[in-house]
Amino acid sequence: MAETDALQIPLDVAFQGMEATPHIDHQVRRQVKKLERFRQHITNVRAVVEAQHKSAHKAQLHIKLEISVPGKLIVAEREGRPHDAVERADVYGVIREAVDVAIRQLDAYISKHFHPEKPQASERKRATITYLDRERRVGQLETDAGETYDFDAEALPEGAFDSLHEGSAVTFEAVRVSVTEATRVHPVGEGA
Repeated sequence: MAETDALQIPLDVAFQGMEATPHIDHQVRRQVKKLERFRQHITNVRAVVEAQHKSAHKAQLHIKLEISVPGKLIVAEREGRPHDAVERADVYGVIREAVDVAIRQLDAYISKHFHPEKPQASERKRATITYLDRERRVGQLETDAGETYDFDAEALPEGAFDSLHEGSAVTFEAVRVSVTEATRVHPVGEGA
């Protein structure tokens, strides 16, 4: 392996249902290099390359990336179309797509848990609950200016979600992640 190919993140490549090939191993390592921009958060990457035999004459290439980060295991999977031989499968495309999915998941997770934009205390806004989904434990609120924000039960103090109803007045802090979300939502007491 050339010096420029050396990965700066721990990677384990496993093959299932097929022989390990230097070509596929190289393609996996080459694509996983794209994850190095997240290296300070990644503790380990495991890539599983599997030939899933759909019939006696056809196999489907399946790539699964398991990326360990503090507090979570991020899993990205992709599979190609069935081919007469795994060697003819679009190995590069399937691996690239799996890595692209992993990048999006890592970016969202790291942005939310390690780099959220923290609003100042004076940036608390007032709003009204316009939608609640008790089963999924999510909701939406709207400010007097017409701005809408999504939130989930974790944005509220413990047990407060169950006391909300459409029309409830709340205060919140807005955070920009992949969409604008409301965090630290608090019901407004009577007369407040």
